[in-house]
Amino acid sequence: MTSSEKDQRLEALFSRWSEPVIPRDRIERWLEQFQDQDREAALALLEKVEFHSFSRLLRECRQLHAQLQERLSADGFDGRTFKDVDFSREFTCKSGDVISYIYRKANAVPSVDFKNFDLLISQLEDSPGGFCDRALVILDDYIGTGSQFIFQFLARSMDDIQVLNSYRKVYLASIVTHDSTFEKLAPLQKGECQKVLSVEEAQFPDYDWAWEEKDLQDALCRVDWSKLEVLCVEREHPMLSPENASVRGREQELIGQFLGRYGGDSTLTTSYLAGHHAFFYGAPNSLPKILFPLLSRVEDLSIYPTEHLIGVSPDIVRWGMDDVKR
Repeated sequence: MTSSEKDQRLEALFSRWSEPVIPRDRIERWLEQFQDQDREAALALLEKVEFHSFSRLLRECRQLHAQLQERLSADGFDGRTFKDVDFSREFTCKSGDVISYIYRKANAVPSVDFKNFDLLISQLEDSPGGFCDRALVILDDYIGTGSQFIFQFLARSMDDIQVLNSYRKVYLASIVTHDSTFEKLAPLQKGECQKVLSVEEAQFPDYDWAWEEKDLQDALCRVDWSKLEVLCVEREHPMLSPENASVRGREQELIGQFLGRYGGDSTLTTSYLAGHHAFFYGAPNSLPKILFPLLSRVEDLSIYPTEHLIGVSPDIVRWGMDDVKR
């Protein structure tokens, strides 16, 4: 085999093993939908999106693990062998499943340390008080408004609340957590449950809250929020906020004007958060809606009580490049 033949075969192998998640021609097609004067701003917007590839997530999971080990040890738990620590995630077949796998692979955490909530509920029923000297780690990739965790995962499930309350400490650990989550958890830890419920109702006007408002408030007040600590590799600030140092000056003005023209919100998504993180397997709904087709956003509302949506279809919606006009 000559050197030239080897190089050709290696290049073919590299291309096959390194297939891009988003090919260049797809990005170019996305850019072509805009008028010439808007393409500079559109490209500037793309440049500000933090894209988490598989290899990047491996590194970030190791960073998150180091943070967690430090906090566990400081709080009196076994941060080395995790003999008094359980790992879990929120929902089945959502991104928490994906990040749990990547996290376990990156940090060589034994599979037996990962338990779904059905198992934890069963174990608690068999041994009340059995978790009182243990820590629970709930993994996620991205936490935006915190609504799924606070309302759907906890407030609508008394079993989940009982499990959380039974642990001595609970860590909500994610790769990225948006400012909005911290803004909700702070009043919850002060016992201001109605305040957080009012914020939630304002953020999601397409849902009829009246039928369960009192039950949700009561449920929120049953959670021992003092046990909860949020850990993340990166805290996300809105893209155009002063706290986001990656967008400044002319770029901030350029992107702001662009989003004013094309960044229209989408029903029951959270694009108003002005998020700027995406993952190789999907895009959070906090991103500007104009990015959904490029990043193949899938909207699945099935975990919510969809019969109480107002003027919104519960069907799964997928944004793809077929939605982009040439």
